[in-house]
Amino acid sequence: MPNEGLSGFETISENEIQPVLEILRGGDVAEVARRCGMDESHLCRLRDELMAQASRQRAQAERETGKRVGRNDPCPCGSGKKYKHCCMNKDLEAQRQSGQNPEAPSEQRQQEQERLAQSIEKTFALIRADRYTEAVAAASKLVRRYPNEDRLHDIMATGYLYTGNFEAASTICRQRLAAAEAEKAYFVAHGRYQDADIDQPALSYYYPPLTWLQKHWVVLKGAQYHADLPVPPDPTIAALIETLKSADDTRKFPQTQSQGLELRRTALQSTLDAIQAVGPPAVAYIRPLAVKYGWSGLLVPELLYAIPGEESIRTLLDISMFGFAYASGASLHYLEKRGAEAVPLIRQRLMENPSFDPIKTGMVSVLGNLGGSEAYNLLIDLLAHDSAHLVNWAGDALGKFNNPEALPAMIAASERIGGQPMIDAAIEHLRDLA
Repeated sequence: MPNEGLSGFETISENEIQPVLEILRGGDVAEVARRCGMDESHLCRLRDELMAQASRQRAQAERETGKRVGRNDPCPCGSGKKYKHCCMNKDLEAQRQSGQNPEAPSEQRQQEQERLAQSIEKTFALIRADRYTEAVAAASKLVRRYPNEDRLHDIMATGYLYTGNFEAASTICRQRLAAAEAEKAYFVAHGRYQDADIDQPALSYYYPPLTWLQKHWVVLKGAQYHADLPVPPDPTIAALIETLKSADDTRKFPQTQSQGLELRRTALQSTLDAIQAVGPPAVAYIRPLAVKYGWSGLLVPELLYAIPGEESIRTLLDISMFGFAYASGASLHYLEKRGAEAVPLIRQRLMENPSFDPIKTGMVSVLGNLGGSEAYNLLIDLLAHDSAHLVNWAGDALGKFNNPEALPAMIAASERIGGQPMIDAAIEHLRDLA
């Protein structure tokens, strides 16, 4: 499809598309704009232009192929909402304005979407019930009909991870990351997903590339942690870990959210104390718990904080890149509490595994919150990093030091990467202080 009538959308940058997609998925505009260093009105304008372009492109595709997005499909704009709750009315109006007479999606298509959603939920329930082999089998059967449904690939990768088939899990993550990157590039170029061009059920939900990058990192760390487990295991430490795993028993602990975590922490306090008393040798035993998205894994960051040594800090850095809502945020919090001793290891991590640079931004923010000359000097060094993404975040973190002496290096870095919202906002902040 040609990019006609884009009204400025064709100029949207790689760093702008992610925050736009984030607010389309329900993110708070003010929070996303603040974190990304963007003006709220500009972010909203990009969102509106993206949605309008997507509507025009879908209407055009439907005129040419006779194919429609189902009411209960994930909305192609990327919001994560159902189509009927998001862009459907805009698309119907676009068709009316173009002289078309839109018809309601077929009942058969609606029913298929509903059956798929129910099947996915049932299969995720198998994961939650620790029935991993059954979950993989069910998802494998469904994915043959819905090859671009990332929720099914997620179930398969998770099932393989939890059963120790790390190679199979890694293969899925690599393949879906490549597919997500191709889909993102197509969406940026055309304002719609590629499924609009094929004569197959477009009943698919793509994860963004960042999600698959995080999942692949979790798989790689899971394989490493498994390989590093002592053989034979220390029976005393192993017994403590088994007791800690009881936090995952929802029959014993039915409570959820923050209350559930606090109740588990209280009930298992003697076990937590005993693991802390073991010290550094316990790290190899507790970190495999962090790979599984469960209650026992939520207790790992605080244990790592309490256990001295570099291996604890390295594992906190690992978990900060997992993308787990609580555990990753808690790991960043405890890295800040470890203070200056974490900075050399953050430096080392930032220079390793460059393909995972997009998921290292949390530790860059930690440097901005830590303060001190060592963190400041590391951020200055990061301005020369090959990754424009990390340079942008390093500039944002440097702005927190309120030191106008950083301006020459920050301005040069911004010019080198072609300007980015966060570093440019930090530059303006420091100019105001100068």
